[in-house]
Amino acid sequence: MKAAMLGLVFLMTGCATLNESSRETLPLAAVMPFAYSVESAPEHAKSVGGLSDAVAGSLLRTGRFRMVERQRVDTVLKEVRLGQTGVIDSASAAAVGKQLGAQTVVLGAVVSLSVREEGRSVKIAEKTTRWVEIEAEARLVDVETGELLAAGRAFGKAKSAEKHAFGGKIGELASPESLVQQALQGLGEKLARDLAKGARVN
Repeated sequence: MKAAMLGLVFLMTGCATLNESSRETLPLAAVMPFAYSVESAPEHAKSVGGLSDAVAGSLLRTGRFRMVERQRVDTVLKEVRLGQTGVIDSASAAAVGKQLGAQTVVLGAVVSLSVREEGRSVKIAEKTTRWVEIEAEARLVDVETGELLAAGRAFGKAKSAEKHAFGGKIGELASPESLVQQALQGLGEKLARDLAKGARVN
């Protein structure tokens, strides 16, 4: 019985060591804050701020990367920006990645975000629908060589509707802000799946 228990402990310890050893071969990745390139809707810039965190979390769950903590990334960015505008290009991202000890960096952007409403008559009622559509893209870049390892693009959308009939209202239009948050759901995971294809095992 004791021998069996010792064997089990040895097996579990060996597996833990193996898993830890395998994990150390994974590339360390740092996700930069996503840029917001939608000049027509500047009021939603802060709403998409959590997308970089969503991508980082999804990349970690793929099991193909180790991730630099967001706080460490923010700290180094503050140090290197100084009087700069804060715009992160490939060169500056690579410099930040080196300071963080990362092998790869993720650069991303929200390239389009639209909020539109459509009204139409439905029998004896008037129906209004509000739509939000978002497009985001991301690139995985090798810090040392600047090589593009993988790229991803994802789309998200959400809608809300209400009807007016006989002076009454059925349903209520969701706010643009809440629809933006709905449309963002799942974008991080979609982008991470594309980027994970470029993971390199050391």
